Amino acid sequence: MDYDEIVDLLAPCGLDCSRCIFYGDGAIKRSSVELASALDGFEKYAPAVARTMAPAMAEYDKFLAILELFAGAECPGCRESAPPLTFCSARTCFREKGVDFCFQCDEYPCARNSFPGSLDRRWRLYNDRMKEIGVEAFYEEMSQKPRWE
Repeated sequence: MDYDEIVDLLAPCGLDCSRCIFYGDGAIKRSSVELASALDGFEKYAPAVARTMAPAMAEYDKFLAILELFAGAECPGCRESAPPLTFCSARTCFREKGVDFCFQCDEYPCARNSFPGSLDRRWRLYNDRMKEIGVEAFYEEMSQKPRWE
């Protein structure tokens, strides 16, 4: 992937929007839509399957609610429409500063963001890593790791 394609997938903070459960054009949504279609109508059979073969199917309604959440994802990503995350200034600041990522700003790391605990750690880690090895190498490296670590 080239730089511009990666910019479309990564948020200004460095998180991978394309692998988020809320991203409307990602693999999670596509897979969930496909799975929901394949399971269409199964809710009628889940109780019988729970009694005879797979007790976990007694919770099928909860699974279905989560699947519907994933399949209904509509977020266009942080660069397109800033989600209502009051602790994140990166979602708007990158435009003001004329950069693609926080590390490219002459004020990085700044105090504008008030990311909670582990998110602050990842923000710094991801941006420091992009600065160290480049955006393309960072994306390749991160695509090999779980999104939700």
